Amino acid sequence: MLSYSKIFSRFLGKITDYKVACLNENDLTELEIEWLHSVLSKPRVIKIFKSISLDDEMKQMSFELNYSVNAQFDENFVTGLLALGMAIEWLQPQVDSVINIAPMIGGKEEKKILDNHKYSIERLESMKTELNKTIRDYGYMYNSYISD
Repeated sequence: MLSYSKIFSRFLGKITDYKVACLNENDLTELEIEWLHSVLSKPRVIKIFKSISLDDEMKQMSFELNYSVNAQFDENFVTGLLALGMAIEWLQPQVDSVINIAPMIGGKEEKKILDNHKYSIERLESMKTELNKTIRDYGYMYNSYISD
């Protein structure tokens, strides 16, 4: 069993958002659960699991990876992977908002808005790449072709 609190704690270490810090605990937990479910709806992410079960009431998940290494590694791997995915889910709407609003303003103001958010846009892309590479590397290192 993996506690949501371990995943959420690792996720909060990956972001800096004062609006998130100001949320009350119930609202924050609700958002975190939504982001967690969003990550687990991604085909690349869900494909690494042989089985997975979420209990939002108890805030725990049980899982079995397709290619398990050991319980401690599996838990650390899944915690890190889901935390990174949650950070992507948190940042995506912010970047989408900037990209969609900037053209409406137009002209040099549009360029200035996009310049100010350039690093967020680049960070989102690098996080997506990191997530995909982590899944790829795990599949490369731990698969049915490699014997113990």
